[in-house]
Amino acid sequence: MGATWDAVVREVLDQARRAAGGGAPLAAALRAADVGPESGVYSESAVSNWIKGRARPPADVVLAAASLYGLSLDSRIGLAPQTTVASEATDVEELRLAFQRLEALVHERLAPTSEPVSFTTRDVVGVFATRSEAQVAVPVLRTLATAQHVDAMGIGLNAICQGVSDVTLAELIENGLTLRCLFLDPDSAAIAAREAEEEQPPGHLADLTRANMLALGRMRERLSPEARDRVHVRTYDEPVRFSITTIDGTRSLVQPYLPKARGLDAPVLLIDSDDAHPHGLFPVFEQIFTETWERARVVDN
Repeated sequence: MGATWDAVVREVLDQARRAAGGGAPLAAALRAADVGPESGVYSESAVSNWIKGRARPPADVVLAAASLYGLSLDSRIGLAPQTTVASEATDVEELRLAFQRLEALVHERLAPTSEPVSFTTRDVVGVFATRSEAQVAVPVLRTLATAQHVDAMGIGLNAICQGVSDVTLAELIENGLTLRCLFLDPDSAAIAAREAEEEQPPGHLADLTRANMLALGRMRERLSPEARDRVHVRTYDEPVRFSITTIDGTRSLVQPYLPKARGLDAPVLLIDSDDAHPHGLFPVFEQIFTETWERARVVDN
Protein backbone atom coordinates (compact mmCIF):
# COMPACT_ATOMS: atom_id res chain seq x y z
CA MET A 1 0.00 0.00 0.00
CA GLY A 2 1.50 3.29 -1.11
CA ALA A 3 0.13 5.41 1.70
CA THR A 4 -1.93 4.90 4.81
CA TRP A 5 -5.65 5.10 4.31
CA ASP A 6 -5.96 7.95 6.81
CA ALA A 7 -3.50 10.01 4.79
CA VAL A 8 -5.32 9.17 1.56
CA VAL A 9 -8.66 10.24 3.05
CA ARG A 10 -7.28 13.57 4.24
CA GLU A 11 -5.61 14.25 0.86
CA VAL A 12 -8.70 13.38 -1.16
CA LEU A 13 -11.01 15.49 0.97
CA ASP A 14 -8.57 18.40 1.02
CA GLN A 15 -8.34 18.37 -2.79
CA ALA A 16 -12.10 17.99 -3.07
CA ARG A 17 -12.60 21.00 -0.78
CA ARG A 18 -10.21 23.07 -2.89
CA ALA A 19 -11.97 22.01 -6.07
CA ALA A 20 -15.37 22.82 -4.58
CA GLY A 21 -14.23 26.21 -3.35
CA GLY A 22 -14.50 25.52 0.39
CA GLY A 23 -15.92 23.23 3.04
CA ALA A 24 -19.50 24.49 2.76
CA PRO A 25 -19.67 24.11 -1.04
CA LEU A 26 -18.18 20.60 -0.72
CA ALA A 27 -20.84 19.66 1.83
CA ALA A 28 -23.52 21.04 -0.50
CA ALA A 29 -22.11 19.03 -3.42
CA LEU A 30 -22.16 15.89 -1.29
CA ARG A 31 -25.78 16.57 -0.37
CA ALA A 32 -26.64 17.01 -4.04
CA ALA A 33 -25.08 13.57 -4.63
CA ASP A 34 -27.41 12.19 -1.95
CA VAL A 35 -24.65 11.93 0.63
CA GLY A 36 -25.16 13.55 3.99
CA PRO A 37 -26.32 13.09 7.58
CA GLU A 38 -29.95 12.53 8.51
CA SER A 39 -30.17 16.21 9.46
CA GLY A 40 -29.37 17.26 5.89
CA VAL A 41 -25.93 18.72 5.17
CA TYR A 42 -22.54 18.18 6.80
CA SER A 43 -21.16 21.27 8.51
CA GLU A 44 -18.04 23.08 7.39
CA SER A 45 -16.39 22.20 10.71
CA ALA A 46 -17.09 18.50 10.07
CA VAL A 47 -15.26 18.76 6.74
CA SER A 48 -12.39 20.56 8.44
CA ASN A 49 -12.16 17.89 11.18
CA TRP A 50 -11.97 15.15 8.52
CA ILE A 51 -9.15 16.87 6.72
CA LYS A 52 -7.21 17.57 9.91
CA GLY A 53 -7.62 13.98 11.09
CA ARG A 54 -9.66 14.85 14.17
CA ALA A 55 -12.48 12.58 12.96
CA ARG A 56 -12.93 9.93 10.29
CA PRO A 57 -15.53 10.56 7.61
CA PRO A 58 -18.11 7.94 6.56
CA ALA A 59 -17.04 5.77 3.63
CA ASP A 60 -19.68 7.21 1.30
CA VAL A 61 -18.27 10.72 1.85
CA VAL A 62 -14.81 9.65 0.67
CA LEU A 63 -16.20 7.79 -2.33
CA ALA A 64 -18.52 10.61 -3.36
CA ALA A 65 -15.79 13.25 -3.01
CA ALA A 66 -13.43 11.18 -5.16
CA SER A 67 -16.15 10.64 -7.78
CA LEU A 68 -17.34 14.24 -7.90
CA TYR A 69 -13.86 15.68 -8.46
CA GLY A 70 -12.17 12.88 -10.41
CA LEU A 71 -9.76 11.87 -7.67
CA SER A 72 -8.34 8.34 -7.95
CA LEU A 73 -8.31 6.24 -4.79
CA ASP A 74 -6.50 3.31 -6.43
CA SER A 75 -3.43 5.31 -7.42
CA ARG A 76 -3.13 6.87 -4.00
CA ILE A 77 -3.10 3.58 -2.11
CA GLY A 78 -0.82 1.85 -4.59
CA LEU A 79 -3.30 -0.48 -6.29
CA ALA A 80 -3.20 -1.22 -9.99
CA PRO A 81 -6.69 -0.54 -11.32
CA GLN A 82 -8.58 -3.78 -11.94
CA THR A 83 -11.40 -2.08 -13.76
CA THR A 84 -12.13 1.38 -15.04
CA VAL A 85 -15.12 1.81 -12.78
CA ALA A 86 -13.37 3.92 -10.15
CA SER A 87 -11.92 6.34 -12.66
CA GLU A 88 -14.87 6.59 -15.01
CA ALA A 89 -17.94 6.17 -12.84
CA THR A 90 -20.03 9.23 -12.38
CA ASP A 91 -22.71 7.52 -10.40
CA VAL A 92 -22.11 7.20 -6.67
CA GLU A 93 -23.79 3.80 -6.51
CA GLU A 94 -21.40 2.40 -9.15
CA LEU A 95 -18.46 3.76 -7.24
CA ARG A 96 -19.71 2.04 -4.09
CA LEU A 97 -19.61 -1.26 -5.95
CA ALA A 98 -16.01 -0.59 -6.96
CA PHE A 99 -15.18 0.12 -3.36
CA GLN A 100 -15.94 -3.47 -2.36
CA ARG A 101 -12.57 -4.65 -3.72
CA LEU A 102 -10.80 -2.09 -1.53
CA GLU A 103 -12.84 -2.79 1.56
CA ALA A 104 -10.70 -5.65 2.86
CA LEU A 105 -7.63 -3.41 2.84
CA VAL A 106 -9.14 -0.32 4.40
CA HIS A 107 -11.90 -1.69 6.64
CA GLU A 108 -10.00 -1.21 9.86
CA ARG A 109 -9.02 2.34 8.95
CA LEU A 110 -12.56 3.19 7.91
CA ALA A 111 -13.90 2.32 11.36
CA PRO A 112 -15.07 5.40 13.27
CA THR A 113 -12.63 6.82 15.76
CA SER A 114 -13.06 4.81 18.93
CA GLU A 115 -14.42 6.78 21.84
CA PRO A 116 -14.65 5.79 25.50
CA VAL A 117 -17.58 3.46 26.05
CA SER A 118 -20.19 4.92 28.35
CA PHE A 119 -21.06 2.26 30.91
CA THR A 120 -24.19 2.41 33.00
CA THR A 121 -24.82 0.99 36.44
CA ARG A 122 -28.56 1.10 35.72
CA ASP A 123 -30.34 0.95 39.08
CA VAL A 124 -27.41 -0.42 41.11
CA VAL A 125 -26.49 2.26 43.65
CA GLY A 126 -23.94 0.37 45.74
CA VAL A 127 -21.61 -2.63 45.60
CA PHE A 128 -20.06 -4.20 48.70
CA ALA A 129 -17.35 -6.85 48.73
CA THR A 130 -18.91 -8.78 51.63
CA ARG A 131 -22.12 -8.97 53.62
CA SER A 132 -20.29 -7.43 56.58
CA GLU A 133 -19.48 -4.32 54.54
CA ALA A 134 -23.09 -4.08 53.39
CA GLN A 135 -24.40 -4.33 56.96
CA VAL A 136 -22.15 -1.48 58.04
CA ALA A 137 -23.46 0.73 55.23
CA VAL A 138 -27.08 -0.45 55.48
CA PRO A 139 -27.66 -1.71 59.05
CA VAL A 140 -30.44 -4.26 59.26
CA LEU A 141 -31.98 -2.75 62.40
CA ARG A 142 -32.16 0.73 60.89
CA THR A 143 -33.61 -0.76 57.72
CA LEU A 144 -36.35 -2.63 59.56
CA ALA A 145 -37.09 0.33 61.83
CA THR A 146 -37.86 2.62 58.88
CA ALA A 147 -39.70 0.08 56.71
CA GLN A 148 -43.34 -0.85 56.35
CA HIS A 149 -42.88 -4.05 54.35
CA VAL A 150 -39.82 -6.32 54.11
CA ASP A 151 -39.45 -9.43 51.95
CA ALA A 152 -36.47 -11.67 52.75
CA MET A 153 -35.31 -14.74 50.87
CA GLY A 154 -32.18 -16.83 51.41
CA ILE A 155 -31.08 -19.87 53.38
CA GLY A 156 -31.41 -19.19 57.12
CA LEU A 157 -32.05 -15.40 57.05
CA ASN A 158 -29.47 -14.81 59.77
CA ALA A 159 -29.50 -11.03 59.31
CA ILE A 160 -33.11 -10.81 60.50
CA CYS A 161 -33.32 -13.79 62.83
CA GLN A 162 -29.97 -13.31 64.58
CA GLY A 163 -29.14 -9.68 63.79
CA VAL A 164 -32.18 -8.26 65.59
CA SER A 165 -33.43 -9.27 69.03
CA ASP A 166 -36.82 -10.92 69.37
CA VAL A 167 -38.06 -8.06 71.53
CA THR A 168 -37.05 -5.40 69.03
CA LEU A 169 -38.41 -7.33 66.05
CA ALA A 170 -41.72 -7.90 67.85
CA GLU A 171 -41.99 -4.20 68.66
CA LEU A 172 -41.40 -3.25 65.02
CA ILE A 173 -44.07 -5.67 63.85
CA GLU A 174 -46.54 -4.44 66.46
CA ASN A 175 -45.90 -0.93 65.14
CA GLY A 176 -46.87 -1.90 61.60
CA LEU A 177 -43.98 -3.76 59.95
CA THR A 178 -45.06 -6.59 57.62
CA LEU A 179 -42.49 -9.35 57.23
CA ARG A 180 -42.39 -12.12 54.63
CA CYS A 181 -39.60 -14.65 55.24
CA LEU A 182 -38.70 -17.28 52.66
CA PHE A 183 -36.33 -19.93 54.07
CA LEU A 184 -34.58 -22.69 52.19
CA ASP A 185 -36.34 -25.85 53.34
CA PRO A 186 -34.09 -27.39 56.04
CA ASP A 187 -35.29 -30.87 55.02
CA SER A 188 -34.63 -30.34 51.31
CA ALA A 189 -32.10 -31.75 48.93
CA ALA A 190 -31.20 -28.16 48.03
CA ILE A 191 -29.89 -27.33 51.50
CA ALA A 192 -27.91 -30.58 51.60
CA ALA A 193 -26.36 -29.64 48.26
CA ARG A 194 -25.43 -26.21 49.60
CA GLU A 195 -23.83 -27.76 52.70
CA ALA A 196 -21.69 -29.92 50.43
CA GLU A 197 -20.80 -26.93 48.25
CA GLU A 198 -19.68 -24.90 51.28
CA GLU A 199 -17.88 -27.98 52.62
CA GLN A 200 -19.97 -27.78 55.80
CA PRO A 201 -20.75 -30.85 57.95
CA PRO A 202 -24.02 -32.52 56.89
CA GLY A 203 -26.94 -30.89 58.69
CA HIS A 204 -25.06 -27.73 59.67
CA LEU A 205 -27.05 -25.25 57.57
CA ALA A 206 -30.23 -27.23 58.08
CA ASP A 207 -29.93 -26.99 61.87
CA LEU A 208 -29.21 -23.26 61.75
CA THR A 209 -32.21 -22.71 59.51
CA ARG A 210 -34.50 -24.74 61.77
CA ALA A 211 -33.30 -22.76 64.79
CA ASN A 212 -34.02 -19.45 63.04
CA MET A 213 -37.45 -20.61 61.93
CA LEU A 214 -38.32 -21.78 65.45
CA ALA A 215 -37.15 -18.46 66.95
CA LEU A 216 -39.26 -16.53 64.45
CA GLY A 217 -42.23 -18.77 65.20
CA ARG A 218 -41.92 -18.27 68.97
CA MET A 219 -41.68 -14.51 68.52
CA ARG A 220 -44.76 -14.56 66.29
CA GLU A 221 -46.80 -16.43 68.89
CA ARG A 222 -46.18 -13.64 71.41
CA LEU A 223 -47.58 -10.97 69.08
CA SER A 224 -51.07 -9.56 69.18
CA PRO A 225 -53.47 -11.26 66.72
CA GLU A 226 -53.37 -8.25 64.40
CA ALA A 227 -49.57 -8.11 64.39
CA ARG A 228 -49.30 -11.88 64.04
CA ASP A 229 -51.05 -11.62 60.67
CA ARG A 230 -48.20 -9.43 59.45
CA VAL A 231 -45.61 -12.21 59.78
CA HIS A 232 -45.56 -14.75 56.94
CA VAL A 233 -43.15 -17.69 56.68
CA ARG A 234 -42.65 -20.08 53.78
CA THR A 235 -39.99 -22.54 52.66
CA TYR A 236 -38.75 -23.41 49.19
CA ASP A 237 -36.87 -26.42 47.85
CA GLU A 238 -34.93 -25.13 44.85
CA PRO A 239 -31.26 -24.56 44.01
CA VAL A 240 -30.20 -21.58 46.09
CA ARG A 241 -28.81 -18.77 43.95
CA PHE A 242 -29.48 -15.45 45.69
CA SER A 243 -30.22 -13.91 49.02
CA ILE A 244 -32.74 -11.14 48.37
CA THR A 245 -34.06 -8.59 50.84
CA THR A 246 -36.52 -6.03 49.48
CA ILE A 247 -37.64 -3.02 51.49
CA ASP A 248 -40.96 -1.33 50.77
CA GLY A 249 -40.84 -2.39 47.14
CA THR A 250 -38.22 0.25 46.36
CA ARG A 251 -34.84 -1.10 47.49
CA SER A 252 -33.20 -4.51 47.38
CA LEU A 253 -30.07 -6.03 48.85
CA VAL A 254 -29.03 -8.91 46.60
CA GLN A 255 -26.25 -11.38 47.32
CA PRO A 256 -25.25 -14.32 45.11
CA TYR A 257 -24.28 -17.66 46.63
CA LEU A 258 -20.75 -18.40 45.44
CA PRO A 259 -19.10 -21.82 45.16
CA LYS A 260 -17.62 -22.90 48.50
CA ALA A 261 -17.81 -19.39 50.00
CA ARG A 262 -20.08 -18.70 52.95
CA GLY A 263 -22.75 -16.08 52.55
CA LEU A 264 -20.77 -13.64 54.68
CA ASP A 265 -17.98 -13.67 52.11
CA ALA A 266 -20.06 -12.98 48.99
CA PRO A 267 -20.51 -9.52 47.40
CA VAL A 268 -23.74 -7.57 47.84
CA LEU A 269 -25.56 -5.32 45.38
CA LEU A 270 -27.67 -2.43 46.64
CA ILE A 271 -30.38 -1.79 44.07
CA ASP A 272 -32.97 0.99 44.10
CA SER A 273 -36.11 0.91 41.98
CA ASP A 274 -35.76 3.56 39.28
CA ASP A 275 -38.49 4.50 36.81
CA ALA A 276 -35.75 5.66 34.44
CA HIS A 277 -34.55 2.05 34.23
CA PRO A 278 -37.69 -0.08 33.88
CA HIS A 279 -35.51 -2.87 32.54
CA GLY A 280 -32.94 -2.59 35.31
CA LEU A 281 -32.02 -5.17 37.92
CA PHE A 282 -34.60 -4.28 40.57
CA PRO A 283 -37.59 -5.83 38.74
CA VAL A 284 -35.49 -8.92 37.92
CA PHE A 285 -34.89 -9.79 41.56
CA GLU A 286 -38.35 -8.65 42.61
CA GLN A 287 -39.76 -11.19 40.16
CA ILE A 288 -37.44 -13.93 41.46
CA PHE A 289 -38.75 -13.41 44.98
CA THR A 290 -42.40 -13.19 43.91
CA GLU A 291 -42.32 -16.32 41.77
CA THR A 292 -40.43 -18.32 44.40
CA TRP A 293 -42.85 -17.15 47.10
CA GLU A 294 -45.80 -18.28 45.05
CA ARG A 295 -44.31 -21.77 44.63
CA ALA A 296 -43.21 -22.04 48.26
CA ARG A 297 -44.81 -24.06 51.08
CA VAL A 298 -46.62 -22.15 53.81
CA VAL A 299 -45.22 -22.84 57.28
CA ASP A 300 -47.89 -23.15 59.98
CA ASN A 301 -46.93 -22.07 63.47
